[in-house]
Amino acid sequence: MADGLANASFAITLPKGEAAVEHARLALLDYLEPFALDDRVINRIEVVLEELVSNVVRHAAEADTLSVAAERAGDAVTIAVEDNGKPFNPFAMSEHATFNTLDDAQLGGLGIPLIKRLSRSARYERVGDSNRVTLEIAAA
Repeated sequence: MADGLANASFAITLPKGEAAVEHARLALLDYLEPFALDDRVINRIEVVLEELVSNVVRHAAEADTLSVAAERAGDAVTIAVEDNGKPFNPFAMSEHATFNTLDDAQLGGLGIPLIKRLSRSARYERVGDSNRVTLEIAAA
């Protein structure tokens, strides 16, 4: 990871595939274990990480690797997910309209709004030939 979390305490690069979601999750949980974070915080981290990594796996057809970096500092956990796919800013997509019944509901499109709600901050940047999404999650 070029900058931002270049000196992160946790970093892993994985081949793109469905197994990447679970490998990233378990590795990040191992890193976070000594910090004894509240279960609610761990749940938020797992949800946003799984959503971001699975989005790369499902939608970045041309990407072949992805990296996850994280750092616990102050009252937050910062997570960066990077892939070498075509430029794509997930935060630039319009959100689906709200729905009142299952018949009105559109499939997909709920993950990014969820990530925004669970994170203190979320941003996208294109770094060289890679997409990077960086999130900050309150750790207290």
